Amino acid sequence: MARILVTGGAGFIGSHLVDALIKKNHHVTVADDLSVGKSKFVNSKAAFCKVKIQSPLLKMIFKKGKFDYVYHLAAQKNLQFSKNHPVEDAQTNIIGSLNILSLSKLFKVKKIVFYSTAAVYDPLDVPPNKESDPVNPKTPYGIAKYAVEKYIQSSGLLYSILRLSNVYGPRQDAEGEGGVVAIFARKLAQRIPPSIYNSGRQTRDFIYVDDVVKASVSAVANSSNQTVNISTNQETTVNELFQIMRQIAQNELQPICGKKIQEQKRSALANSIAWRTLHWQPTTPLKKGLLKTYHFFTK
Repeated sequence: MARILVTGGAGFIGSHLVDALIKKNHHVTVADDLSVGKSKFVNSKAAFCKVKIQSPLLKMIFKKGKFDYVYHLAAQKNLQFSKNHPVEDAQTNIIGSLNILSLSKLFKVKKIVFYSTAAVYDPLDVPPNKESDPVNPKTPYGIAKYAVEKYIQSSGLLYSILRLSNVYGPRQDAEGEGGVVAIFARKLAQRIPPSIYNSGRQTRDFIYVDDVVKASVSAVANSSNQTVNISTNQETTVNELFQIMRQIAQNELQPICGKKIQEQKRSALANSIAWRTLHWQPTTPLKKGLLKTYHFFTK
């Protein structure tokens, strides 16, 4: 049984990860400021600390926890906020991450798993992006994630960096800039036509949250450093996504033509390195994952 810290463990991906670690009988501590995460998502068997990752109080949590492993998911993810408040954004995504990193070194954590993003790649590259492709983030979020990647790689700590494609599933935030799957699921459950921005022909690589959790568990078991894409290596258009979800919801709603916005036209990540290094591959078909997600929003 390992002692594990999960930052952002009250959030979408983090809470699913905590559930899986608890099932494996690990002792899990969750550090989350609940700015996005929800206390109801925190497993009752996990220790919970409401704290910002840049807080000096985190040192006492590390000292008491004697953690073997750290999963670092906590982040400021609102793109518009990051553009309007770059200093505050960096305080969380860079300074906060450096606090986690320095404490992990100080208290001799065996390995840190950091969650990065497809946004580190150049959005104009033809997918699927490989880990060896040039890195050229264009958003504050992607810039911060890549900066933390480099800090981790130079830290001397054992690490796994997981570059995630578009994760979806139960508990995902359907508010504001929430994922398109969650937004569609909630709207369809309420029988409200959702908006589709631009042409709807833009593509994304949708991966179910349980597959991300399985990759996360495999990452800790691996005894080497790695930076890997966690993805399906498949492109799905937003229009195709809506048609599948409309069939699941069993209604004839038509989408509303949304506003024209500047966004990436195509996105997908190659995942062959994850198979070679983590012995992992996604196993949840898109329709099955969407069905589980839709049922969550109907409850």
